[in-house]
Amino acid sequence: MARRILLSSLCLILLLALCSCSTFSAIVKSNMTGLPSWYYDTDIGVGKGNTGIVGEGTASSQRQAELLAYTDVISQLSGLVGFELGQEEYRELSVLGTLSDYNLTVTDTFLMIGQDGSYSFYVQAAINKELLERITSEENKKKAQIVNEIEGLVLQGDEYVKAGQETKAAENYLKAMALGYSLDYIDKEYSFDELLEVVTDLLESLSLSFVSVRPDLGTCTIALQRKGTFVSSAVSSAEVLATYTAVDTRDVSYQDHFVYVTDSEGHLAFNPINRSLVRSGAVTFSLNLGDELENLEALAGSEALSGLRKLLESKKLVFSYDKVYALGSIAVAVIEHDELGYVTGVNTVSDYITAKLSADGADAESFYPELDDEMDILYEFNHSDRTEDCLLVIRMGLTGQIESRSGVYCASAEGLASFFDADTEVLLYQSDVIRSNAFSENADQAVADAFKKLADIAYTLIKAVYV
Repeated sequence: MARRILLSSLCLILLLALCSCSTFSAIVKSNMTGLPSWYYDTDIGVGKGNTGIVGEGTASSQRQAELLAYTDVISQLSGLVGFELGQEEYRELSVLGTLSDYNLTVTDTFLMIGQDGSYSFYVQAAINKELLERITSEENKKKAQIVNEIEGLVLQGDEYVKAGQETKAAENYLKAMALGYSLDYIDKEYSFDELLEVVTDLLESLSLSFVSVRPDLGTCTIALQRKGTFVSSAVSSAEVLATYTAVDTRDVSYQDHFVYVTDSEGHLAFNPINRSLVRSGAVTFSLNLGDELENLEALAGSEALSGLRKLLESKKLVFSYDKVYALGSIAVAVIEHDELGYVTGVNTVSDYITAKLSADGADAESFYPELDDEMDILYEFNHSDRTEDCLLVIRMGLTGQIESRSGVYCASAEGLASFFDADTEVLLYQSDVIRSNAFSENADQAVADAFKKLADIAYTLIKAVYV
């Protein structure tokens, strides 16, 4: 008996000498729970110079539990390398049991069935310690993250091409080019020169064309297509930039733009959002890739991208128009009130708006009514010898006037604009209350300027209807 006790003690001492404390603890826990020892010490059985990753998954079926365990391994490895690994890595690991890019190999698996009928699957994978340390350094993490982001942009771009969304693909490729510019560790297929060739070929195949035009209304429909060997295909979800000239309330022209998106047939209908679009002019349509190209030019210089810039310029489409007033001629009646509410009888603002409309191509004339209510003015107009098709009535009044200590006068005014179809007496538009302020060193001039500012606002508002 003493000899057996001595022998057992010697075996225990030998076992403790051969095993680390953590390994011994893992063996003890394994004997108690039935789970493999590598579940508690992931480095058991992975070989010298390697480290282990253990994934687990529990589900109502064995296959689902197994897939969840592989997903867990991918998730842990993603955390180590600093970016999310994708479906390709998941498929390789779950089907082949390896990840070649990371020299990772599945070394063991274990299945346990619970009392409730659930399945728990465990998988152990080995990866080289030195390699893991190298790829998980902060510098390499950053590099790997950039490579992964570039690859994601390019692969998504490829999917856009398959879906007939070529401009979205070009946008992705341009972003990838900027992200990887001058980095020597980027794969050749994702390099600046390779992607520049891809983008160039892609854009060369695209063309903008008219489907229909209405120069008299300033509207058109255009199509974006990709030229094919036998038939052209529609380019959907493409951003097209429309650039045109508009005027503000002071009649100062400025460049405005709006981004339209093509539908499933590659079409977009241009109907200017800005109602201050000049009545006679041109709209330029272009592929909305300017921001991405400018970002690249800031990195690589304009000379390196001059060919791509010229290519984009060649894809522009110009729509010339000369709008006419579809509602016909217009009469303008503006009634001015003083601060006490009395009609001043001054017709300056009527003539001012009439001149603005005439300069913009409208057939406009002032109308000087005797009455001061909108419906009464409409009645008076229709019982006169006037023949204009429309009637614009603006009632405005002075609401306040003060003089500052420095001798500058401030005048405040408010008003209401109503626009009628004279023949049917239908109210086509009525504004909310409009307010304005003006400053001048002369009291009368401050009032006149406040009324004119009010008229400018009203003029801009009714242009949304009287086009």
